[in-house]
Amino acid sequence: MLKATSLICPSCKGPVGVSNSFVKMVVCDNCRNALAVRNVSGPAPAARPVAPGTALSQSFLLDPTGKTAALALYPTRFGIGIGGFLKERAFTVLGRVRFEGEDGYWDEWYLEFGDGSIGWLEEEEGELMLSRRERLTAPVPDFEAVRVGMTFTVNGQPFFVTERSRTRVAGAEGQLYYRAQIGQEARFLDGNIAGRVAFLEYTEDGIEFSVGDVVEREGIRIRN
Repeated sequence: MLKATSLICPSCKGPVGVSNSFVKMVVCDNCRNALAVRNVSGPAPAARPVAPGTALSQSFLLDPTGKTAALALYPTRFGIGIGGFLKERAFTVLGRVRFEGEDGYWDEWYLEFGDGSIGWLEEEEGELMLSRRERLTAPVPDFEAVRVGMTFTVNGQPFFVTERSRTRVAGAEGQLYYRAQIGQEARFLDGNIAGRVAFLEYTEDGIEFSVGDVVEREGIRIRN
């Protein structure tokens, strides 16, 4: 796990933090600009204020990609920087993406655990689901070719499709493991695999596969 690195927003010169090498986008708290994070090779220069496109102190580059709107507030126990324990595993909330579809919205909170691993905690109408990305080992069907009730193979196991949906990114904040732009379309296939909830997310950048578990609210303790 990388030590949290303090960088400088190329748009407003405000402070921006990058906590680990998984982070691909960060939203500046000051100016709301979405900044693409690129890990670059080569010797790290001395930490100092820099112009856009200049290498930063831990070999990161920050590139502005546009502004993102502030998210409307809804009742939740979570927030950027909040820490706690999930099934006795220490975690810190790094970021959030809000998705909006025909049936409403849901938030996905980006968590960093004490061992440096990451996960997404989906929060929808008070229900929680913790999911982890897994690498796809073989191609999967195109989204348009799939219907609810179909079964196909994902990573050598049968994936039964229970839901098919189209959504868009309504907003984002904090640090994220991928680049989420407002209005960006995301298509989801929800299903079951080996007795667990699973998801395929189709985006402009490719297809992501996740496996998740329901989390009871009693299984989460927030640090005061």
